[in-house]
Amino acid sequence: QQNLYLLCLLMILPAKAVEGEDVVFPCYLKSDVDEGAVEKVKWYVQSLEGRRNVLQGNETVEDVFAGRVFLSGDLSEGDLSMTLRNISLEDRGLYLCAFISTNSTILQGGGTKLSVIEESVGTIIGIIVAVVGVAVGLVAVILTQFKDKLNCLQK
Repeated sequence: QQNLYLLCLLMILPAKAVEGEDVVFPCYLKSDVDEGAVEKVKWYVQSLEGRRNVLQGNETVEDVFAGRVFLSGDLSEGDLSMTLRNISLEDRGLYLCAFISTNSTILQGGGTKLSVIEESVGTIIGIIVAVVGVAVGLVAVILTQFKDKLNCLQK
């Protein structure tokens, strides 16, 4: 008898990333069977727009993921993890892996909820910090010069 189960069966893991980054979605198969028991690995994403298939085996299912997604784990070690490159706001959602064994047993992992932060937000924060730094520097220079002029008036 084969004992198969996915690690974190009931857990949903959070992931946050900035637009353009790569994200690894973990999924681990714990089993006492040989690697030949892995018939098929599927990944899909559930979002407000509905369910979209991402990968079946190591083949991209939908064009939106073409060239950006691949199985990145070592199947012989039970690692069914997937990497998604160059993420965008449209990639937000709950990513789930499913494993289909040679005896047609289907197991589904708990998934990873991906939140994407707009790149422009990071850029805006950087600009604000730079402007504040310049303003503080100018105030320091002005105060230093003003202090020197006050000293001259007092002499």
